[in-house]
Amino acid sequence: MKRRLLTSVVVAILMASGFISILPDPHDPRAALATMQVPKGFMVQQFAAEPMVTNPTNMDVDERGRVWVTESHNYDVAPAEFDKKGDKVIILDDVNGDGKADKRTVFFEHPGMKAPMGLALAEDRIYLAQGPNLLVLFDTNHDDHADRIDTLFSGFGTRDHGIHAPFWGPDGKLYFSMGNNGGEVRDRFGKPIHDVASNLVNGKGNPYRNGLILRCNPDGSHLETIAHNFRNHYEPALDSFGTLWVSDNDDDGNESVRIDYVMEYGNYGFADEMTGAAWTASRTNLEKTIPERHWHQNDPGVIPTMLITGAGSPAGLCVYEGHQFPALYQNQLLHAEALYNVVRSYATQKQGAGYKASIHNVLKSSQQWFRPVDVSVAPDGSVMVADWYDPGIGGGTAADANKGRIYRVSYGGKAAYHVPVSRFDTPEAATEALKNPNWATRRKAWASLQKMGSKAEDKLLKVYQSTNPVWRARALWLLAKLPSTGTSYLKQALHDPNPDLRITALRAARQQPTFPFALCTPLANDPSPEVRREWAIALRFLKTPEAAESWATLAVQHTGKDRWYLEALGIGSDLHADACFDAWQQKVGVNWNTPAGRDIVWRIRSAKALPLLGQLIRQTPEVNATLRYFRAFDFHPSAGKNDVLVSLLNDPRPDIQRLALEHMDGSSLVRNEPLNRALETALTTAGQTESYVHLVEKFRLTDKREQLLNLVRCCATRQVGIEAMQLLWRFGEKEFVRQQLHDDKTAEAIMTALKGNGSPDALVLLSEVMLDDSRPVELRKTATRLLGSSWVGERALLDEVKKKAFPDVLKPTASSVLFGAFRNEIKREAADYLPKPAGKNGEPLPPVYLLVYESGLASRGKTIFAQNCQPCHRVQQSGALFGPELSKIGAKLSKEGLFRAILYPDEGINYGYETYQIHTRDGSQLTGLLDSESSDEVILKLPGGVKQTLRKADIQSKTKAPQSMMPSFGEALSKQELVDLVAYLTTLR
Repeated sequence: MKRRLLTSVVVAILMASGFISILPDPHDPRAALATMQVPKGFMVQQFAAEPMVTNPTNMDVDERGRVWVTESHNYDVAPAEFDKKGDKVIILDDVNGDGKADKRTVFFEHPGMKAPMGLALAEDRIYLAQGPNLLVLFDTNHDDHADRIDTLFSGFGTRDHGIHAPFWGPDGKLYFSMGNNGGEVRDRFGKPIHDVASNLVNGKGNPYRNGLILRCNPDGSHLETIAHNFRNHYEPALDSFGTLWVSDNDDDGNESVRIDYVMEYGNYGFADEMTGAAWTASRTNLEKTIPERHWHQNDPGVIPTMLITGAGSPAGLCVYEGHQFPALYQNQLLHAEALYNVVRSYATQKQGAGYKASIHNVLKSSQQWFRPVDVSVAPDGSVMVADWYDPGIGGGTAADANKGRIYRVSYGGKAAYHVPVSRFDTPEAATEALKNPNWATRRKAWASLQKMGSKAEDKLLKVYQSTNPVWRARALWLLAKLPSTGTSYLKQALHDPNPDLRITALRAARQQPTFPFALCTPLANDPSPEVRREWAIALRFLKTPEAAESWATLAVQHTGKDRWYLEALGIGSDLHADACFDAWQQKVGVNWNTPAGRDIVWRIRSAKALPLLGQLIRQTPEVNATLRYFRAFDFHPSAGKNDVLVSLLNDPRPDIQRLALEHMDGSSLVRNEPLNRALETALTTAGQTESYVHLVEKFRLTDKREQLLNLVRCCATRQVGIEAMQLLWRFGEKEFVRQQLHDDKTAEAIMTALKGNGSPDALVLLSEVMLDDSRPVELRKTATRLLGSSWVGERALLDEVKKKAFPDVLKPTASSVLFGAFRNEIKREAADYLPKPAGKNGEPLPPVYLLVYESGLASRGKTIFAQNCQPCHRVQQSGALFGPELSKIGAKLSKEGLFRAILYPDEGINYGYETYQIHTRDGSQLTGLLDSESSDEVILKLPGGVKQTLRKADIQSKTKAPQSMMPSFGEALSKQELVDLVAYLTTLR
């Protein structure tokens, strides 16, 4: 608060002095509505603003229309501004009915609570996502204050990319999600939990990877892992039929944010399913576009993406099942997209067994500080929007912790906020409440009706017999749970003319104590592909001959044109693939080789599919068309696939032989003459490519050191040359490499390929060349630059500079390296031994809140960017892919956020761009960004985009450093250069 007051005083003085035009404060809540745009017929009102609410991260609206908010003031504030009482759950109430909150109640606060990420309202409690725990807060005396705290689950890690919002399903289950840094699900005592499939629930790859969606009973029992391999999905959402939707965030700068339908038990492709390697890692049949590549869309076993929305910061999601909004928005997704300062509706349409969607804005602000993070439907059918309100978007930083807003969006002149009174004490009242578009109202109605049991049956039956399919689905979930008559309602619904009701019935049947297999079997021939999709998923855990036969009936109906349907078949067969594949082969016989049949051979992970993959490769004339089938081998165990791959060495095409070798498990093969001949042919055809290096490493061809050195000589700046140098190092050929340094050109190539390598041997080699006065000066300067190209190398170069004998001729080069170092302490210490760069350090910079009023020239800023930023950042295909892509940074950060990111890079380090320091067993030390980590190797990305591959067996320790790899430019740029740079960055949208 002191900082904000000081800012206001300074700005007022500048206004009075004429330095700043007298304008209304654009950040005053009273100015916000003028920046908002809504479609015709809609209205937006401000329900609450600071100081009544600050930094909201999630919200829910109860049956009385009150807005419950998780506040995250302490997400990232200076120690002086830290609220020692902790973050809070608050209730905002419009007591006088004027459409604005006038009462704030603190339901829960705790000194240990920081950055709560979600809540779900229940009858006398709320479920709170507060990493590392999922808490249950009880209000047993109904006084709007928590009086008991329980831990439902623990182990999720803290804050970013951990546990996110819990939410209710129409089945009465509790759902929640965790991002790709979410740890694992443990019980309240810290003991790891197995789900109902007997798997440990974590994202470490056995079998689940990265972000998860889970569900359980309200007491935490019967935990299920619904889907996995997301990156950082903020808040999934369910509709009344039980269909699950999610928005998922991409690695920053890759314009691959997605909106997806969640197929139960599906793999959503953020990392390689088998190895855990990142999407950036090389693989066969690599997708053509980054959004496809980002989500491994060419891999068998990955669910297709419904909609790519480009860059983004996707946040809260809900399904609008009210009637106040026009038909275009009814029963569709509403989504808070913080990057583009917008709340969107996604109009979904069925497409085979999947969906497609289009985008329609509901609420958009022209002010960049508007950061919508959640949307919730109120009991009257209007929509509440939570606004984080900040110049930046999370990522570990919040520039203004004292602001936050809640907006209400309504349609058709519904300005007054009149909440219908809901009761839950009689079957009539509770079934009426079950029709409400508000989740909290429906949840209370659901709980009440379930307790009433058969006493509520007649009223529920009337709802089920209505003409509204959404209401019918809600009633069906409850009718199906009735002990004596539930099966009869399921039987009736499984033949309903509406496929959504048939799907709901099947989903409800799967939650029965005993699954009614015979009752559901006719669905294998259902006319609707989406119903057959659900039946395929339902067969996943049914390991019986009858289930395999039913699966085969589904498989013969695959058209070869519906990836959603194919992946449903895969989900249904994965746990008993051989039995399903056998049943399918018996049905299709020799007529299997059709587009649909080739799909099934590609996807189904039966050992009996492997010979057919080999047959398809042999009969496919175009080598590029075989890549799909070669990639499929990666999803089968080595024991079965090696024999088929070895047989492909008889193919006359050298490229096919090479691909077969690349996909073998080299460690389990016995070398023989035919294999050796094939290897030599493959190496010849591979030429100057990474494939050559990979084959040499896979088959331990240590006699190829001369060829590897030639790759270093020709391609030192390319990944193939860098990997060849790394392999020589791993093969223990350091002395051989040292012997080649006598030739200046070879020495330069070797040193260039060692850029960023902080191993002791590399540092010694570079230092020797740098200090050898018999070598050409330019070569020594190159050695100086490359010595300082790693984290540990900066210090090694500084140590040499501090010696009196350090050559004067190299000091200008050392200055350019050390004054551009990542760490300020390096720059400060270097200033005692080297002349400072002229014209920068002497000029003090004004604070950020004044810098934003300075005018800059974008054209000059573009030049400054090219000189200072492009070595690590890419903009529109130009620059290095080391730090985040910045092509859309002007949309993500306001001017304030851009200045802070440049001047204080350690303040908010985006997930995926943390600095890692790795110590190897041979004494090497490397520092960079973690590009990929699989079960047996780590790929570290070094400045400039160079990648270093390390085997996990060779790593002694891997630690995350608190500093950003990005240097602070406060000492490198003048005020005007800084302002010009920001002027350019604001144009990148």
